[in-house]
Amino acid sequence: MITIYREEVIKPSSKRQKICELYFEKEFNCECIARKLGVSPQYVSKVLKGHPKYEKEKQIKSEIKHKNYLERKKKNRQLRAEILKEKENNELEHLKHLQFQHSIEMSKKYLV
Repeated sequence: MITIYREEVIKPSSKRQKICELYFEKEFNCECIARKLGVSPQYVSKVLKGHPKYEKEKQIKSEIKHKNYLERKKKNRQLRAEILKEKENNELEHLKHLQFQHSIEMSKKYLV
């Protein structure tokens, strides 16, 4: 038995061209494109997967997303350390204040 596979011929339609334009030139994601054109996200994804530049563009966007993630992670670590240090300083100041108050109260008792 011989099976012949045919590639789907991509017909230029205005929706398909608009989808490609929005994705590759204006860098919208699938959900935004679907909302804007009034189609399903699955249709947008199907059209984009048939485009020859899609895999390369997807790889580039994935690398950019990963790079941004690593930068945010590094920044959050620094912020977390600063917040902890500030919290410790606040607690120390509070303890010093309590100690000062206690010393004043104790000295008043002995003075009377």
